[in-house]
Amino acid sequence: YEISCVTGVQTCALPISVCYFDQENDWWVAKHIRKPLRSTITTVDWHPNNILLAAGSTDFKVRVFSTYIKEIEPKPAGTDWGAKMTFANLMAEFSNSPTGGGWIHSVSFSHDGTRLAWVGHDSSIAVADAPSGMVMMKLKTNILPLLTLSWISGNKILAAGHDCVPFVFHVDGAGKLQQGSRLESSTGVESIATSSAMNMFRNKDRMGQELQDSKLASTHQNQICSLRILEGTKADAKRVSTTAGDGNLVIWDLKIGRASCRERV
Repeated sequence: YEISCVTGVQTCALPISVCYFDQENDWWVAKHIRKPLRSTITTVDWHPNNILLAAGSTDFKVRVFSTYIKEIEPKPAGTDWGAKMTFANLMAEFSNSPTGGGWIHSVSFSHDGTRLAWVGHDSSIAVADAPSGMVMMKLKTNILPLLTLSWISGNKILAAGHDCVPFVFHVDGAGKLQQGSRLESSTGVESIATSSAMNMFRNKDRMGQELQDSKLASTHQNQICSLRILEGTKADAKRVSTTAGDGNLVIWDLKIGRASCRERV
């Protein structure tokens, strides 16, 4: 089997290390993908065939590489991403913004591997569709930057980030993206923020001190940095877990659309 890891220093070209166990010599071996990487790798995700690897980086690019290692696995068949499967071959490359924009926070292949979704720091989410000629659809949202995402069905993506609440996005047959609902109601968020700001300035004027931050009207109280499927698959996820900067791990029941459990870690 194979695992991936990201190594390097931000000031130089960073390799992606694809590691595998060499049974003959009884040790782990790493093969590196170096070109055309010129910036920090921030995220990776495996294709369902365990050969293709998607990587996002701080140069606003998303790339799909082949990691076929002929010493340990049979030659793979071609996919919608291409047929040339030599190790480190660049199968596809997408720019999150041709004029600069948000670096890539997270990438995710769909359950069948035909689509690739990612989120960037410019509050965007994008999907590339390989069978449709690598066509890419990008949606600029009105929410704070998303940090993590995962497919939860054939046409739905769950993403979360600095808004502290997961959002559902819908993808139609043509690859068009639409922002769906939050997993939690936003009732009270605006009024709490407005009241907090008003009280802060009143308190500054009266005592020269700031009040403590008000409690957010959400389960998480800080940015969500990780999202994982707990029950089900990318084709039909039933429960997911999220972790955030507030130190909480939250389990969400997607069938009822709310948090069913919370555990501080």
